[in-house]
Amino acid sequence: MIEFSYPFAKNHDNQISFNNGRLCCLPKEYLKQTNQVVLKSFFTKILSESTSQDIIIGIDPLGFSFLNLDFICYIGLVTNKADRGKYNNLSKKYPLNKFDIEYLKKQIKFEYDLVNFKEFIPIDIVTQNLHELRGLNSKISGNIDRIMKIEKEEEWESKFDEQTESVKKIYVGSRLIKFILDNIKFFQPNFFENLKLDYSKFFVAHRSVSKIVKIYRNDFKKGRADIDFTGSSGIKISGDKEYFEILIKILVENALKYSQFPKRIGPKVEFEETKKRLNISVHSYGKSIPKTEEPYLFSRGFRSSVNKDSKEGTGMGLYNAMQISKHFHGKISFETKKVSNDVNIDLSWNIFTLRIEKSMHNNV
Repeated sequence: MIEFSYPFAKNHDNQISFNNGRLCCLPKEYLKQTNQVVLKSFFTKILSESTSQDIIIGIDPLGFSFLNLDFICYIGLVTNKADRGKYNNLSKKYPLNKFDIEYLKKQIKFEYDLVNFKEFIPIDIVTQNLHELRGLNSKISGNIDRIMKIEKEEEWESKFDEQTESVKKIYVGSRLIKFILDNIKFFQPNFFENLKLDYSKFFVAHRSVSKIVKIYRNDFKKGRADIDFTGSSGIKISGDKEYFEILIKILVENALKYSQFPKRIGPKVEFEETKKRLNISVHSYGKSIPKTEEPYLFSRGFRSSVNKDSKEGTGMGLYNAMQISKHFHGKISFETKKVSNDVNIDLSWNIFTLRIEKSMHNNV
């Protein structure tokens, strides 16, 4: 069965069923036997008359919002529409089912397109083009390393700083393209479950974090944020450096998205080594991520309401980061630090921390 982010009604052979979503559950009212006749009659009509052109929004017989796009119909939701129905009681009873209507519209469109991916783009064409792009990008990356005269990994940081702006841009472009291509493979079924790292390899964690910070400091975006990077360590950890750098890249990119005033107060990356573990914290200054959303931050497809006005993102970044961290025997946690006790100021430092335990797996 297709799994969607929010509770949904499904029509299969003219039989209506009600299902939980991944991020919040179906209100119990939908399961009461006394409500079944009126509900199934109502949603049979909604699902049979819908088209794929527009998102239909309304209030169902129980007073909850529904959003319908063709065969996807989110139900059991409390939105901020002016017509609130019975929202006064429902919003208190089901706080986890309360979402901004514009955020939900973007989410249902995203999930509809995701489900129909093969219908719009033949997967064999995508695979062929990706293979060619990977080969081309690999050649570009190899040539730029020769231009920079990097012979050893230890030389990368100093050699990069010596380069002209143009050479830095070419390097950054090839690396960001590589990250994008790598990110696509994470959508393969059971990718992380089948991923096997080579733990006979070791690399300096600080060097990889520094590399990602430098890449984003030299990004092509106008008005890009400066990223403050503090702390150092020579500790090595085991596994494939490539995946560790993707993990750090996701956390830094996530911080840039959450930054409210990136030009004035950019993200901070703090590197700390203790006797027991390695801590890498990525901070962004912006709107506070609501407490009710914290349990879902690392769920597949979840996008915080803090980013509801942004068209960027798929809700997969933090999920992917958490899955990769497990292969380094690490874990990512979240905390928020308010900048003011004034209830009218909803700003804070949103902090994601990667903790890697020093153990027989990682420490040298």
